[in-house]
Amino acid sequence: MIQQAIEQKLHQAFHPTHLDVRNESNMHNVPPGSESHFKVIVVSDVFANERLISRHRKVNTVLPTS
Repeated sequence: MIQQAIEQKLHQAFHPTHLDVRNESNMHNVPPGSESHFKVIVVSDVFANERLISRHRKVNTVLPTS
């Protein structure tokens, strides 16, 4: 459910040419079936000529933590 919401938000914001959202919660000390830790790879023209920190900030704006 959370993974799908992340994918939807990233698609809407960045129209990616490649998107990979992986639930890595099983690698952390959380209950089985948790959706608390994700690895995201997003490739989009929106990020062209942007520095890495700027890309991270754009993603963090779409996916605030808390």
